[in-house]
Amino acid sequence: MSQNMRFRTEARFAVGSRAGPRSSIWKCWVQGEEAYLISRAFGTYQKVSFHSSGACQWSCTDEWVKAQSNRRNSDRHITRWTMPVALPGQATLAFAVQIPVSEIRPLPPPNDKKKVFWVSAAPTGATIRFTFYITDVSVDDPAPPDSDERRKLFSLRFRSGRWMVALLDLTSLSQSDLAAARQAIISQFWPSASRQELADARAALFSQPIDPALCCPGLIELCLIDVQS
Repeated sequence: MSQNMRFRTEARFAVGSRAGPRSSIWKCWVQGEEAYLISRAFGTYQKVSFHSSGACQWSCTDEWVKAQSNRRNSDRHITRWTMPVALPGQATLAFAVQIPVSEIRPLPPPNDKKKVFWVSAAPTGATIRFTFYITDVSVDDPAPPDSDERRKLFSLRFRSGRWMVALLDLTSLSQSDLAAARQAIISQFWPSASRQELADARAALFSQPIDPALCCPGLIELCLIDVQS
């Protein structure tokens, strides 16, 4: 592979289509030896950070701190955890973003023309799961070949030659659990909001695995109004 070849360092992804119903658009990027993840639903106020030390956090951004007169920088962390370091020749399952098909909605097309990896044609009741792996140093893209169960979405290269690889597969989440989470969020943050006021609202649920050896932390995108209710 040519040393002058330019590697991808950022990518956007979403469920649905540009002109049709869709989720929010997510962006993942690497900068030096660090990686970041945001959703347009967060605006400029929240992001997930994956540091080369293994320290990770879902936090409010510096912009959020500046906009809050009574907040300090130490107040901005929503949750923090430690990511295992990849062993030589192996990869670490770092994070997952899950978007149930039930949560896509009619939305205006994006204003910009930036490339988005659109994922569509998923069966009703399914959840699209984007899993992010951080690998050891590799000259070539270390993503595994596609299979019937999962496929590669994109690979991003760190400065050192490590990679963040995004894979895609299907899973399912309990609709009753989603409904309970939806109601808990509304009760805590918007107890007096009308159905109309919540119509366009989206939330992200943080999921922490009971056994980190079997799964990883992640976010679940959720609309606050169930169109079936």
